[in-house]
Amino acid sequence: MNQLCEKKKMRVIICVVAALIFFGFIFFGYFCPSRMCGLSTKRPTPTNGFKYRDNIGKETIAGSKPRVAAGFKHDSLHRVYDFDEEGGDVMVFLHMQKTGGTYLGKHLVRDLGVSVPCTKTPERKKYNCKNALDREWLFSRYSVGWRCGLHADWTELKDCVERFLDKREEHHKRRYYYITILREPVARYLSEWRHVRRGATWKYAELKCNGREATLDEVPFCYDGDDWEGVTLDEFLSCDSNLANNRQARMLANLTKVGCYNKTFLPQSEREQIILESAKENLKNMAFFGLLEYVQETQYLFENTFNLMFEEDFIQLSETHISNVLLTNTQRQRIIQENYLDVQLYKYAKDLFQQRLNYIKKLDLGRSLVKVSPAEIRETGAKDKNIENSQKQDTVRKTIQLLWSSEQAEKPGAFNAEQ
Repeated sequence: MNQLCEKKKMRVIICVVAALIFFGFIFFGYFCPSRMCGLSTKRPTPTNGFKYRDNIGKETIAGSKPRVAAGFKHDSLHRVYDFDEEGGDVMVFLHMQKTGGTYLGKHLVRDLGVSVPCTKTPERKKYNCKNALDREWLFSRYSVGWRCGLHADWTELKDCVERFLDKREEHHKRRYYYITILREPVARYLSEWRHVRRGATWKYAELKCNGREATLDEVPFCYDGDDWEGVTLDEFLSCDSNLANNRQARMLANLTKVGCYNKTFLPQSEREQIILESAKENLKNMAFFGLLEYVQETQYLFENTFNLMFEEDFIQLSETHISNVLLTNTQRQRIIQENYLDVQLYKYAKDLFQQRLNYIKKLDLGRSLVKVSPAEIRETGAKDKNIENSQKQDTVRKTIQLLWSSEQAEKPGAFNAEQ
């Protein structure tokens, strides 16, 4: 009898211990903080929120950051500003040749919903883009002209913009927001070739760096005479000093790091690597950049970055005057070879662009806005007017999702709007 009682007691003890272990496992696996136990499948709830501005300029506390893909930190993706043209903010547009800069530049001066919209001047192709204090809020070809040189690059703009504005208006505190647009390198190169073939040149570009212009010894012309009209693609590719080669990487880089246009300053491989890394860094640090191949997403990202709406929707063109250019495999490979810095830069830019789009969506800043005309803004002061519009919201979100999931987006031959 005693032996039977002992067995029953042992069973009870074993059951109690088993139950404790079972419930303990559940407790520690699902309720213990994941950093301590590592068994929970739940995402930890951040204790420290961070501040951001939504697309109506309101500062918000978010409980957690959107997940950031490998390779880019939060600061590289978080681009949300309450652009205030009346408060000293200046948008500086770095316009690279044949990237769609004309298309974006015209939208900036014609239909961007700022409190004091740009007005056409009697001067050809010029707009007055000043705020109520008669101060420039846009530094671009169509607002102030080529004041820092024809198609001034990053190096020239950084050295020139502040000095120019101080001369034009009294010195005051300003915040500069650099923007640009890039293009798939093969398409951009072909577009520049066709442009030059028609007789156009940029021979009056100053190419300033470290206080002086590049010399003809450093950057000799590829042609004799006034222009290069009628140049064949093979001839265009054969000129070693052709500024079309790797144009985007060079124009976005800080050229003072490589001795400007003096190619004997550093070994070629080291010079090119520094240019590429500098271009990536400057692009990443810009307030905004777009891609010509994705103009609808470019508009979406711009509007959510600056809390400014365009009156007109951007239109993606599927055909341009380079659409009928037939390349041999040898020619295509030569273009890629001559522009391999641009190819790497564009791959980097496309990845960063996509991740910024995804980041904006995860922040839920993509709420649709009813477009407000400049007249409405002047009459009502409704710069921050933000009305929910579910139909537009669905359209925007579906467009973003479809274009980035489509295989067509990965095809290098998808050339678009020609500028």
